[in-house]
Amino acid sequence: MAARSSESETAHPLLAVQDADLAEEITRLAAASGGEIERAPRLLPTSWRTAPLVLLDESTATACAARGLPRRRGVALLCRRTDERVWRTAFDVGAERVLTLPADERRLIELLADAADAPEGEGRVLAVLGGCGGAGASALATAASAVAARGGGRSLLVDCDPLGGGLDLVAGLEREEGLRWSGLSVGAGRLGAGALRQALPRKRVGSGEMAVLACDRDRAASGLTPEGVRAVLGAGRRSGATVVCDLPRCPVPGDPDEPVLGDAELAVVVVPAEVRACAAAARVVATVTERAGCPVRLVVRGPSPGGLRPRDVARAAGAPVLTTMRPQPRLAAAVDRGDLVAALRRGPLTTAAGAVLAELAAAEPPVPR
Repeated sequence: MAARSSESETAHPLLAVQDADLAEEITRLAAASGGEIERAPRLLPTSWRTAPLVLLDESTATACAARGLPRRRGVALLCRRTDERVWRTAFDVGAERVLTLPADERRLIELLADAADAPEGEGRVLAVLGGCGGAGASALATAASAVAARGGGRSLLVDCDPLGGGLDLVAGLEREEGLRWSGLSVGAGRLGAGALRQALPRKRVGSGEMAVLACDRDRAASGLTPEGVRAVLGAGRRSGATVVCDLPRCPVPGDPDEPVLGDAELAVVVVPAEVRACAAAARVVATVTERAGCPVRLVVRGPSPGGLRPRDVARAAGAPVLTTMRPQPRLAAAVDRGDLVAALRRGPLTTAAGAVLAELAAAEPPVPR
C-alpha cells in the first residue's frame, strides 16, 4: 500500500509530517491497519476539514496553529518523545492525542482502523440531563434522537442512567430483541460501528433509523462502565450517527457518564421554571460545567407557577437558556402506550428537540482536557 498525495477533499487519513523517517514509519503502520493514507505536502483548509483523521508532527502542528486552522476532531500529534513544548503545541492546534512512536504503535493502528469505518461526516454527541427529578430529560433525549433520525439520518440513543427504568420503554422498544448494557462487554477495546448498530433494538423514524442502547431492569448493567461508554461513543461517531446520551443528575468522577461529558459537543440541562427546580439545577450545572469540555445550555420547561421568566431561570441556574418548552400534550399516556416516538411528529417537545439539534450542529468540538 503506497501513500497517496492529497491536494483537495479526502476520505482517507491525512499524513502531514516533515520528518521523512516518521512519515515512512506511519505509512508502514497504515498498511498494517489495512487502510489507505494520504500524504499532504501542503495542508489545505479543505483537506483539514474533510479528512477523517489528521496526523501531524510537531513542525506541521506548529504551522497549523500559526495559520489559525479551526479546531476539529480526529487530530493526533506524533513524536519520538514528549516534553512541555510538544504538549503546548498539541494544545495550540487542538490535537486530541499525543502519540509517541514506537511505544504507541498499537494505538495508532487502532486510530487508522477507526478512520476506515468513518462515513462522510462524523457523528456528534449530545448529553442531556435533568436539573431536578422529573424534569423531563429522558423525554427530551428520546425526542432529540427521533428528530435526528426523521430527516434520513442515523441516531443512537444511549441510556446512561441505570436507575431510570430503561429508555427502551420510553422509545417503545422494550419487546424488541437486541443488546442491552448487560450484554455488552468491551473492556477498553474497540467496537465495530456496523456490528454494534445491527445488535441494538432499532426502529424506523421517518426516512431514518433510531437505535437504542438501554439499561436493563432485571439485572445489573455490567456493560455500563466508563470503558464501555467510551467504546459505544466511538462506534456511534464512526457510524455518522447523532449520539444522544441520557445522563443521571449530579454525575461524579468515575461514573460511567464521565466519558460522555468529556466527548460531547453540547450538554443540555432540562429545568422546570420553578424556584426549587432552579436551586437544584444550579448544582447540576456547576458540576457539569466543571467536568465538560463543551457548552452547557438550559431547556426551560414552563409554564412557571410563580411567574419566573427564562432570564430568571438562567440567572438562578447559572447557564444560558437555549430554548423554552411548553408541556407536551398527553406525554405520559404516549410513554405508557410505548408510542412516544410516533407522537413526536409535532408539538413543543419536537420543537425544543429541533432547537437543541441545531445548537449541536453549530457547536465546536470540545476542548481537549
